[in-house]
Amino acid sequence: MKKILSMLCALACTTGAAHAFDISPFQVGDSLATGEAQAMLQRYATRPSQAWREPDPASIPTGPEGDSIREGIDLMRHTSQRVGNRAPDQNKRFNWNSLNCVNCHQAGPSGLPGTKKYALALVNAVNDYPRFDIKSGKIISLEQRALGMFGAAPVKLTVDMPEFKAIMAYLRWLSAEARPDRAMEGVGLMPMKAIKRAADPIRGKALFISQCASCHGADAQGKRQPDFETGAGYLFPPLAGSDTYDNAGHMFAIPLLARYIRASMPFGTLSDKPQLTPAQALDIAAYINDDAMPRGQNPNRTRLYTDAALRPQGFAIPEHFTGQPEAYHRAKFGPFSNVNEHY
Repeated sequence: MKKILSMLCALACTTGAAHAFDISPFQVGDSLATGEAQAMLQRYATRPSQAWREPDPASIPTGPEGDSIREGIDLMRHTSQRVGNRAPDQNKRFNWNSLNCVNCHQAGPSGLPGTKKYALALVNAVNDYPRFDIKSGKIISLEQRALGMFGAAPVKLTVDMPEFKAIMAYLRWLSAEARPDRAMEGVGLMPMKAIKRAADPIRGKALFISQCASCHGADAQGKRQPDFETGAGYLFPPLAGSDTYDNAGHMFAIPLLARYIRASMPFGTLSDKPQLTPAQALDIAAYINDDAMPRGQNPNRTRLYTDAALRPQGFAIPEHFTGQPEAYHRAKFGPFSNVNEHY
């Protein structure tokens, strides 16, 4: 394990150390005590910010470097076909599901994955890592986060594989216009005002039917491409079922999902012109993440966010509220005093 962490740390140094967030005096893989973690999170949150910057696709260089960047773009656009769990090449089934990276890291006007503001944009990724991850309680690198997205797949993806190197080449190029050591406007999730009441899954269901079901399906399990079984993936991705985030995923937290929804949904929405109110976004997120909705079950979720002092609002699991159904409901649905916590 130490050898792997050292390799990842070395990779982080070669993939943009001049831009990386300063994690001194810690290293990738270190577990932090509560006070240390809070100080690190505060330092991360108060970094100087820069205006949105992204490179022009026409600036992708020629030669091997450009080929690798373009390969990374293609992998993020066509993840399911190339490396999904139904990919035609069984030796390349590196991803645990049939989603494409761009389903979550949406494309902006340039068409490049990860370039839509507040839709999990990746244009400053090199600046944003290494960082303290409250879910694991450790300092993680960009490489670790990227590998983690592929999950427990049929075939293990490693940092030395050409597909992973291509994705990292794209992320480095995508951050080429970013100023070092700074946050960036439009990255992460859109800030949103809290509401005074709890998020309501019943109201959310009605809103989902009117605003979301035409794309994501009445059962929220997405719309498949005709050749789905041979790796083509989804026309519109699932929000429920076994082929999307499980009951311990980041998106399973209602405030986090609501902020993502408000910035980018219904389809075609831009963050500067949201179509949903904060209350509507929270209600839809409550319906999607209600325990009655079918979803993959993560047997290891009690090992996540183990530091209760750092646990964000919305990460509510029954195991933390044994014999306290009302407290569990309050933790899961709110009211939330602050929906903009760091995840």
